[in-house]
Amino acid sequence: MIQKFKNEVRENKNYIYLSYLLSFLTMLPQLIASALSDVEHLLFLGILFFVLIFISKFHKLLFAIFVIYINLTNILIGHIFFHWGYAKADIGPRIEVSAISPLYESVEYLMTYIDYRDILLLVYTFFVLAFLYKILVHYRHSFRFIRFLGFIVATSTIVAFSYYSNPLQEHEPLSIPNKYIYAQQHTEIFDKRSQYLESLESAVVENNASIYDKIIIIQGESVNKHHMSIYGYAKKTTPYFSALKAKKKIYVFNAIAPTDQTRFSMPILHSQASVHDYEEAFVHSRSIVGEFRLHNYKTYWISNQGEAGEHDTSISSMAQEADVRHFENLDYISAQTDEALLPYIVDIRNNADKELYFIHLMGSHADYDKRYSKTNMLFSDPQNIQEEYDNSIHYTDSILETLFAHFTQKFADKKILIVYLSDHGEIVHKSRHGHGFMPPFKEEFDIPFVLYSNIKNSRIEELYKKNKKHYFNLENLTSMIAFINGLSDDANISTSKDVFALAPENIFDYDTLKFYKD
Repeated sequence: MIQKFKNEVRENKNYIYLSYLLSFLTMLPQLIASALSDVEHLLFLGILFFVLIFISKFHKLLFAIFVIYINLTNILIGHIFFHWGYAKADIGPRIEVSAISPLYESVEYLMTYIDYRDILLLVYTFFVLAFLYKILVHYRHSFRFIRFLGFIVATSTIVAFSYYSNPLQEHEPLSIPNKYIYAQQHTEIFDKRSQYLESLESAVVENNASIYDKIIIIQGESVNKHHMSIYGYAKKTTPYFSALKAKKKIYVFNAIAPTDQTRFSMPILHSQASVHDYEEAFVHSRSIVGEFRLHNYKTYWISNQGEAGEHDTSISSMAQEADVRHFENLDYISAQTDEALLPYIVDIRNNADKELYFIHLMGSHADYDKRYSKTNMLFSDPQNIQEEYDNSIHYTDSILETLFAHFTQKFADKKILIVYLSDHGEIVHKSRHGHGFMPPFKEEFDIPFVLYSNIKNSRIEELYKKNKKHYFNLENLTSMIAFINGLSDDANISTSKDVFALAPENIFDYDTLKFYKD
């Protein structure tokens, strides 16, 4: 038996050495990514490498299929590792984003974040697959005993490992197809929510307790408060807001976003969902526009972001609750700057006594250089990502000035509340920019939260005093606005440190997070 083994090794040593090398080159990118982030996953990849070696001994076609598949996943996992971090060896949430994102968002993402590292990885993958082709075509083997041994060892390893865990469901790269299928199924929650809303009674609630006639919620996008003058930034990115702050006409709060992903933060901010209860609470609650509509407010959802079907995303699911819906753009790529919304807002006629306007800005969504007018720039010739981002913040400040002027002048005789906040923050550095890193950073959650009231409101003063002691987690924003407006006597303030990154299962203590450094 031993002699047979030695003879077959001697006769096929070139094929054996090359299959070892090919297996190593195939696994190398993921071994590097996991070695720097997840030791437990590194162990699984070591077992997969071991299995791959033995598969090469008994079935060349099966070996080739595995090599091709793993190399293709290298491109995906390598990109995530390069740009966002691979701390928990799980790209399921990112697969979910791609699964529910329309084509134009995917194209914009690729245009923004593909760089030389991705190109080098593509070249590496091409080299490995060319090497595989050479082995398949030019090298044959005459295994008999080793083929049987390889089959026994590979099969035994797979069976033994599967007894303790299911690699197809739990471990990348084998779990990726299953995660994509799950992501497609996960979008069913929007259909469930639509069915729930349709089942609710639509009778109007008596509204005698409400304080404000007009409530305007201005929802920003990807705003890092550390790039705003009102939060101490040295560059004068918010001249209008800074002037209001100096005159004590606005309340500038210290707040954090509950998550760093738009598709989760918007429902948590504007429904009864929370960090520890996302899906069930979102599916079984009205959004803020639905709640105020129930209290006899005419509601508007006015967006400069791309429109999707009412059952396609969390945002479109909430938008369907408004009396009036207006989407200025079909997609991000062709999106105009936020001033495109102004003519529509100005032209609104036949105003009801009570109104809530939800205005969704494009804000500072990447690409930053597309989010501001070239006639209104803080840096006339931006030299880097930071200056482009600061230009987008400066431009948003001018949009806010126009919106404030419009509503305060048009409804000068009405009681007005204006709320400005962002869905999440943003990393803005020369080496990296964006949000959705793993592990996350503080800047991804550090957002502006600003209130304006044209009347004195002791409830705002109460919140403002409490905010000086601790930051607010805006997971309970809807309750806070209801409290400010007199519809509830409980602000339900959240000072929770808990936030989640990418997906609800990835909960972090905000206070333990670090600021990003180049």
